[in-house]
Amino acid sequence: MNRKQWIVVGILVTILLVIGVVSLLGNNAEDSPEAIQEGPVPELTYCNEENSGPCIVSFGLDADGDMLVNLLLPSLSYPHFRLKILRGETGFDYACRRLSVGRNNAYCSGEKVPPGEILHLMLISTRGGDLLAEGYLSIIGLAFPTVGVVSVTPEIMPTEPTAIPLTGSPTSTPTQFQPFPSTPTRTKPSYPSYP
Repeated sequence: MNRKQWIVVGILVTILLVIGVVSLLGNNAEDSPEAIQEGPVPELTYCNEENSGPCIVSFGLDADGDMLVNLLLPSLSYPHFRLKILRGETGFDYACRRLSVGRNNAYCSGEKVPPGEILHLMLISTRGGDLLAEGYLSIIGLAFPTVGVVSVTPEIMPTEPTAIPLTGSPTSTPTQFQPFPSTPTRTKPSYPSYP
């Protein structure tokens, strides 16, 4: 091969390499909204004032007896995810949704797990299955649903002692304000003055 042929082959190889690199970078740019930072995975903990990553607000039960996990997310651009809880060798998957009221709030629902045990919780991206955060937590308690719970309000009982007679008619309600009977005030005795 002569020198001109080597130059043409070199240019073609260079062009093919540039096209390959650009196409690889272009595919990664499409995934940028769901891109996950490399390095250590953020720890999933209970929320406190120092949290910078996702954190657990509370655990609860819905009206059907399914477990709810309430989360606080670090930003609006946090990727869509699902929750996986490992209890020993058994894994439970929970579908997660953001709240429409506060976009940094999300909840996950799924099978009820008993409180008290240390569980391995993982937030996993729905695109690509990347691990977003993980932690080992114990469910401290479960908040029960209050929907449909009716409590009977007891009647208000009078706060006055029964020894004090009530004024008014016998049909007046005992919860009305009844002033205490007035007590006579004592005056000091006066002594005659001497010149």
